[in-house]
Amino acid sequence: MRDATFPPGRWRARWIWAEGINTGRHTVALRRALDLDVVPASVPARLSSIARHTLFVNGVEVARGPVRANPRRQPYDVVDLAPHLRPGTNVVGALAWLYADPMPWWQPPPIANDTRFGAFVLEARLDDEWFVTDASWQASALAGWTGTKGAGVSARGIEIVDLRSLPADWHLPDGADPGWRPAAERRAQTSGESGNPSPPSYPGGPLGPRPIPQLTTDLVVPDGERVVVGTVVVDAELPDGAELTVRASELVQSLVAEETEHDATVRFVGDGTRRVMESSDLYGGRAFTIDAPPGATVHSVLVRERLFPVTGDAFFECSDERLNAIYTVGRRTVSINSFDSYTDCPTREQRAWTGDAVVHQLVDLTTNTDWRLARWHPNLTASPRSDGMLPMAVAGDIEHGDFTIIPDWALHWVHSVFNLWRYVGDRDEIARLLPVVEGVVRWFEPFLDDDGCLTDVFGWLIIDWASVHTDGVSGALNGLWGRALLEYAEMAEWLGDAGRVEWATTRHARLRAGFERLWDAPRGRYVDSFIPGANRLMASQHTQAAAIVGGLAPFERYARLVEVLTDEDALVHAMFGAPDEPAEPNSELPVGGYLRRGRLPEPWWDVERDVVRAQPFYRYVVHDALAESGHAELIPDQLLDWDRWAMKRCATSWTETWYGGTVSHGWSSTPTRDLVQRVLGIEPLEPGFTVASIEPELGPLEWARGAAPCPAGLITVDVRPDAVTVESPIPFEHGAALYDAGRHTIERG
Repeated sequence: MRDATFPPGRWRARWIWAEGINTGRHTVALRRALDLDVVPASVPARLSSIARHTLFVNGVEVARGPVRANPRRQPYDVVDLAPHLRPGTNVVGALAWLYADPMPWWQPPPIANDTRFGAFVLEARLDDEWFVTDASWQASALAGWTGTKGAGVSARGIEIVDLRSLPADWHLPDGADPGWRPAAERRAQTSGESGNPSPPSYPGGPLGPRPIPQLTTDLVVPDGERVVVGTVVVDAELPDGAELTVRASELVQSLVAEETEHDATVRFVGDGTRRVMESSDLYGGRAFTIDAPPGATVHSVLVRERLFPVTGDAFFECSDERLNAIYTVGRRTVSINSFDSYTDCPTREQRAWTGDAVVHQLVDLTTNTDWRLARWHPNLTASPRSDGMLPMAVAGDIEHGDFTIIPDWALHWVHSVFNLWRYVGDRDEIARLLPVVEGVVRWFEPFLDDDGCLTDVFGWLIIDWASVHTDGVSGALNGLWGRALLEYAEMAEWLGDAGRVEWATTRHARLRAGFERLWDAPRGRYVDSFIPGANRLMASQHTQAAAIVGGLAPFERYARLVEVLTDEDALVHAMFGAPDEPAEPNSELPVGGYLRRGRLPEPWWDVERDVVRAQPFYRYVVHDALAESGHAELIPDQLLDWDRWAMKRCATSWTETWYGGTVSHGWSSTPTRDLVQRVLGIEPLEPGFTVASIEPELGPLEWARGAAPCPAGLITVDVRPDAVTVESPIPFEHGAALYDAGRHTIERG
């Protein structure tokens, strides 16, 4: 999308950096005075950097970015400087930093360009004049602003901030001129071109405006109870050269034990004065501990929470206080995983995983009137490899290294595009994304056997952190592929592409026929995998649910499959990391340890009788299957698993699995969506949410009421046993009847 504020073509501003620094993690400070007789009503500015930056005007932070992205598609920030300017002398300054290595949240650009070693650019429109970055700016490479090499799953080392190299008043108009050298211009030179110091330049091209707003910035006090995430802000007086270390930890018990993968550390070096110091990177945790040097006086340690905004007046409440709390915790858990992308967790790694985010997105679509992140993340993760498969996480070290793939994660991504189609219904957006969807679904085609089923698909078939066997013909994987084929066909039909519809529906018909091999008629269930000649009896909630949502199970089996999905006496907690016994909730078992063992352990449970439970992430598919089969009334009771198990591990954000992992995993927030979509029954009926479907299911509840967003405003629903009252800005369907926009009270049978 073109930003009309700025004309197309080459920028007037130039890429700049500090002279003579090209290696390692480092930070530069950039500044320039701006004298104004009168402040214009608006001073639109756009800016970008190769890694990260924070922009200040007269000492006030006004922008932080850019948003994470593949460097070939890096957006720029847009901000109005006018509210922060004054007549007379102003100082516009930036701290910009470059990482030495790929990070969970940053993917380096190709090396054949001098901007790869650090670059920042800004231009602002002052009525008919321009204020731009060029050699007239001052620049300083900040000695000691660096970091140690990262390791482990988190891939982050210790960030180091040395205050001795940055005067406290460097960005204030009344401060002393620091006397820094002129900035060095980068030419953005690549092989085959002489280079140009102004964007557009390789590899980012013309860039494009930031697709999401700036994050909220609320100062909070870590309390040891709930996870908070943001930059660490310390007010302290430190002896010159003395080091103060702040350690963020998610698991409270790790504060008195050795550091774990859930911990992260920032170190500040003092200059002998009282300073308010702030980290560059984001840190998440329930507790922040301080190792202060002798002679230090620490006045406060705060976290400047930096989260995507939640706007509007959506809400939910019902007769069961447990579900009310579950709704709130789920909303909070998604918020602490919503920055410039959806992340898996804020404490361990902060990666933009391709599949996890389908749950985050659905929570935003049903509880937040600002849908920009719900739209941005599927577009961000639409970053296919040359074979059409998506990286398992994007815009960071995993996409950069491409060391493995999760094929089923790409299928969850397809569902997130389908959600965009249903809720937003933007034809240009879906037309742009549909070729990527096609690349994903067609990637699986070479794995088809003679009966039309996927077999022996390689990669990390995670499905869920549960013991779901996927070798041979995987029931869960084939079901998810079936759902993707149907969703691809539906979107293609909406765009008028009959050829693609025919291809997808033909593949789906063959898959549906071949999938019959997994049906175990004597036991009335689908087995998890099929290998010719092998007697494989393992079954899971995952495969039963995938058979329904993938359109592979005949309707006459739905009642039996619902029994299998909800038979508490037969459901078992099983995960491969606990090879000999149940993975009981809250048992603090390590997540994913089995991945390094190679061969999977044999089942310890009674495979003739038992069915493996889904972990929190995959429950969104299980609950979709219950709704698809006509049994959404069962979902309120299903949601109480979060009260029985997850609440006991952390009462303010959701656990990664029932038994262990992080306690801040957004993918576990399905209940918040369900309370809107299933209990209140609010969903789009037509693409773009031009018509709503209102089909509430109270189940055992006495009453429920709430509000959810649609593009035209909030839809409010109040459900009682004998009536449902709907106030809607758009037409809606209830039962077989269509109602006009407005307020309606409808009797229930």
